Amino acid sequence: MRNTLIGIASAITIGSFVITGAAPGIAAEQPKADDPVRAFDKAMMSIFFRGQDALTTTTRPIMIIARDVTVITETGERTYPRKGPLYDKLKSTSHVLLGIIGAVTPWPEDDAGKARWKGDFTRIKQEIDTLLGAIDGVGLSDKTLASQRAMLVTAKEFIDDALSRDALSPDAVARAINQMRPVWVANMRASARTELNALDTAVTAARAGLSDAEWEDLYIVSHGGASVRAVNVVRLYLQRVMPNKFAAGRVLFAENRHGKDDMIRYVGYVRMQRHVGAWAFGDPGRMEVDLLGYEAGSILDEMIETTAPITTIGK
Repeated sequence: MRNTLIGIASAITIGSFVITGAAPGIAAEQPKADDPVRAFDKAMMSIFFRGQDALTTTTRPIMIIARDVTVITETGERTYPRKGPLYDKLKSTSHVLLGIIGAVTPWPEDDAGKARWKGDFTRIKQEIDTLLGAIDGVGLSDKTLASQRAMLVTAKEFIDDALSRDALSPDAVARAINQMRPVWVANMRASARTELNALDTAVTAARAGLSDAEWEDLYIVSHGGASVRAVNVVRLYLQRVMPNKFAAGRVLFAENRHGKDDMIRYVGYVRMQRHVGAWAFGDPGRMEVDLLGYEAGSILDEMIETTAPITTIGK
């Protein structure tokens, strides 16, 4: 396999921009303070970002879906709370499962690992006892309260058994999780219904506060983590209630963006990328593909030699 170029330098691609740097062990050449190429690049990018900032400022209205639903218009903003306290309570009690998984990850193989899981299990047991002593006053229905107690008691019994035996096995952990699973799954379903109801209430109220013209121009940006893209509560809801917005590219998901201003800037960033794609390629969606992506694929075809397939082709 020929890897001459790959061995010389590395490149990190971020969206449509490429940051190049020396490979490990090779000192990167530092640009001169009066480097004319760098100076030119800085000037061009400052103009580009000025245009992007102007586009961001004039993109209104915007609906931000985060902890609450906030609509920013040309005249101001208004926030519509997503009230779903049951969601937070059920999610929190369900996290006993995550605590147990965290305590055995990585799997304890030595004395230090054993000391770690025993310490974590002791803490989980103490936290369960504290919660069980106060759970009657958190505002759950009798049925929901009974199921949360059952899940927590199951977890505590498993932990007590492991600590008393001074031993732990993957099978024992799996059995405990399977015993807790019915309540855990029921919590997930109840949490999803609670979140959907709260989201629908907030979005419906926000829609009522916009004129038809404002609704037509509206961009929606939702906060979202990078690990959950295709299927999440907000995406599924918005796909059902505003399919036309999806088709028009006006529903955006800002991965790992935090705060109102950052999410607004994300809308401007996406719109600017669409301008670049439209001007340069006649395709507003072109910049959703790395600018060097297509070219890099064909170059790699030249650079990387193939090896004989392990399996029979066409079998």
